Amino acid sequence: MKVNYKTIIIMLIVALSVVMVSGCTFNGYKTFDKDGLSLQYPGNWTEISIPITDQNMANQSGFNITGVFIDGQSINNYTFIMEIAVANITDSNLTAAADKLNNNYIIKEANTAPYINRTTVKNGYEAIVYTYNGTGASSNLTVYETTYVFTKDNKTAYYIIFATPSNNTSQNQQIIQNIMDSVTIK
Repeated sequence: MKVNYKTIIIMLIVALSVVMVSGCTFNGYKTFDKDGLSLQYPGNWTEISIPITDQNMANQSGFNITGVFIDGQSINNYTFIMEIAVANITDSNLTAAADKLNNNYIIKEANTAPYINRTTVKNGYEAIVYTYNGTGASSNLTVYETTYVFTKDNKTAYYIIFATPSNNTSQNQQIIQNIMDSVTIK
């Protein structure tokens, strides 16, 4: 049987194109790459429509949601949710952006006062982290939430909210850590 190398090359190009368009799964993870932020998240999570209530609260905080991903069926039925947003902070700084997010979004969901920690994430980005028990604004589920607000250059801020109704387990913390370790700001 004679092998036609042109056919094989064309088939490889088509296969690679399908993989690239389908969400770039690598080692069980997919790639989010939008508005200067890139990260890896679990491959079994799906992107859902941005909930209007969340978008309104993000907008009041000066942020725009760019993606919402769940491990589950819907905004009302999930085991994990991740919400990503971006804001221009050229007229303020990270602390001011985080305070505005806290005052217009986080405290509206929090059932307890958030624990606030200032840290640096793996790739050297300054971050403010809020952890709290809350009620999801759109889901009305009781959840444990961790919110990272971070920047590379004090011009653009990002937040990632992680929430799970299964509480703060070491497995959940490992998922969050893996995602945050993959964060790259371009």
